[in-house]
Amino acid sequence: MSTAKASRLLTSLPGLVNAHLHSPNPPYKGVTRSRPFEMWLADRDGRHGGPLTPQQLKSCALITGLENLSSGNTAIVDHVIGYQTKEHIYAVAEAYEALGLRAWVFVEASDLPRLCYTKEAYPRYPKAVPAGELPEDMQKALQPSLGYEEQLKAVEEIIRGWQGQKVKLGLALSNPVWCSDDLLNAAVDLARELDAPIEVHAEESAMQREVSMSQWGMSGIQRLAHFGALSPRTIVAHVVQIDDADIELLAKHGASVSHNPISNLKLQNGVAPIGKMLSAGVNVCLGTDAQACADSQSLFPVLKFVAALAGFNGLRDLGGVVEEIVLSLAVDNGRLWFDGDLSRDYMQFKQPLGPYAYIWDSPEPFISEVYVDGEPRLSHARELVDESGAAEVVADRMAQALSEERLEHGERWSAVAARYVS
Repeated sequence: MSTAKASRLLTSLPGLVNAHLHSPNPPYKGVTRSRPFEMWLADRDGRHGGPLTPQQLKSCALITGLENLSSGNTAIVDHVIGYQTKEHIYAVAEAYEALGLRAWVFVEASDLPRLCYTKEAYPRYPKAVPAGELPEDMQKALQPSLGYEEQLKAVEEIIRGWQGQKVKLGLALSNPVWCSDDLLNAAVDLARELDAPIEVHAEESAMQREVSMSQWGMSGIQRLAHFGALSPRTIVAHVVQIDDADIELLAKHGASVSHNPISNLKLQNGVAPIGKMLSAGVNVCLGTDAQACADSQSLFPVLKFVAALAGFNGLRDLGGVVEEIVLSLAVDNGRLWFDGDLSRDYMQFKQPLGPYAYIWDSPEPFISEVYVDGEPRLSHARELVDESGAAEVVADRMAQALSEERLEHGERWSAVAARYVS
């Protein structure tokens, strides 16, 4: 019987696993509006006021970690974008260690443009635009400052050097459509050498699939499989724009999928066919995604979306009680490669709740304490974050993102994305 099953009034619930998020994003919570993915990405990146210092990034991770604990998430998968130094990544990992969270922190490598698809990088994609036609500031933001070999060397040193307890480090790939063949090939070799899991976005938007088919003649999932990037040590985020052949590949290689329905819908990417994935034997777990694109780290709204969309995402076709199936995705299916006994992770409620409150109610205000490995962590985490001044750091960065200058910059970049890649 699933450890996630609930059949009577709830006084406690197993700890939930948030299988996909991005810790640098608290300054963008409630800042961006619903747009097609490519326009939203340009808006968010256009608002970016420069890289965070390690201490600022730690503040963001503390806020992200507390948001997760406050909603009963006891284990998380954090895909860190844009930072490849020990100082930055260890700042994130140390924040989660201090909070007492279980976490996998993934360090990203990416070597193709993601803001716009250019002729230089995607010569076979008919809608690609010459980079020289883009605004100068956008051109500068397109290409990573380091080549893939230097990036992977940095990632290797970061992973080898970390000595954590509840927090582990892995290798992230941005998205197969933003990674060269050379990077994918070398990254898979490195992950095997390090015995590190891989976390990757794939087939998030219809345009990503269109680009992949034009440029490489195969889907992003097929490309990951071609380079050996799919395995039981791989988790693929989003996986919205896929077909039956992609699902078969995911199942064949034992890869897990992180389903992020709120983010997928806000960014107008569609509804992932998770019922088909589960029927095929794919391990599907749940994620919130970042505060910039789902605006909350609570999995309870995610659970509600997944259950409410059961007639559209294929869950209704599986038989059984939809609510219990959905809870199992956030508990049993999310346990992945976390060390230790996750059955010792749970939340307690101040008063009994209805048996399906975890789906149809909003249980967050009723959580009295959250336990990780049997130890109370929520009260400690609140005190730690209050004393750290993290909220003030995040508020300052949010104010920058909302300034007239950054707003105009984001709108200008979004308009370019709408013209060239929508």
